Amino acid sequence: MEWAGKRVLITGGAGFIGSHLANRLLELGADVTVLDDCSAGDSAKVPEAANFIEGCITDSATRTSALDGVDAVFHLAAIASVPLCEANPEWSDKVNLQASLKILQEASCPIVFASSAAIYGEPVSIPINEDHPIAPVGHYGEQKAAVDNAIRSIGVDSNSAAALRFFNVFGKGQDPSSQYSGVLSIFIDRSTSNRPITIFGDGEQTRDFIHVSDVIAALITCGESLIEQGTSSPAHGESFNVCTGQPVTLNQVVKVIEDSIGNKLEVGYDKARDGDIKYSSGDSIKLQQNFGWAPKTTLSEGISDLIS
Repeated sequence: MEWAGKRVLITGGAGFIGSHLANRLLELGADVTVLDDCSAGDSAKVPEAANFIEGCITDSATRTSALDGVDAVFHLAAIASVPLCEANPEWSDKVNLQASLKILQEASCPIVFASSAAIYGEPVSIPINEDHPIAPVGHYGEQKAAVDNAIRSIGVDSNSAAALRFFNVFGKGQDPSSQYSGVLSIFIDRSTSNRPITIFGDGEQTRDFIHVSDVIAALITCGESLIEQGTSSPAHGESFNVCTGQPVTLNQVVKVIEDSIGNKLEVGYDKARDGDIKYSSGDSIKLQQNFGWAPKTTLSEGISDLIS
């Protein structure tokens, strides 16, 4: 699809994934607007070529202004910190749930929503496909699940929309000092600054790490389908896992980092944290079969890129 001339809104576009998406859409010729209150994002990450609205999605006037005349919305804005959501559930409900539902109601164009594997909770079967029971643990997962469910409940009389359930996204641009940051960026930051790594538990817990470039490809692919086909798109009213389907243990992650930097790391083990899921592995066959998408960046390639 030709993105040239398309007006696109990215909520949360000053964040890790959002800024990567903004850059890619600009490369494709889109007219990009970023809406972000920078409570977690960084305005410096917003590309110079993008229009930038510094504001919160909870504000009605800000939403109206940002949504005016756009051809597609990529809704990534959220309080992504589980501890923050638990500490202030009322505010996270306003941001993650109520404002998201407002965007679904108020937008007059296709919407791609950033859902999360957190909606599955503790897996009852591995790998996790989209039919896995929805049983989130905590407010963040519950709020993401509610918006995800709203999208799956919409009919053909509404705007076209889809939800992408991200697993463990990694890549350049994640701030290792941020409470939003993933374990991979923290490990690499410590390993490249000669500091010890702490693993909570025995290190045999598994995660499905997906590179940000593959996430961006999935977002754009679904966005294109919704723009071109509307409610006839196979993406409309559906949710899709975005993952590799190749889980690795945290101990294996350490080994990949060691191989990449050529040094042995100092690793310590601490008591497993309450609420941490032991095993996680996704199934992205639905996304692959519908759109021909497939993850392209391996864990070792992604780690090497981060370290270089």
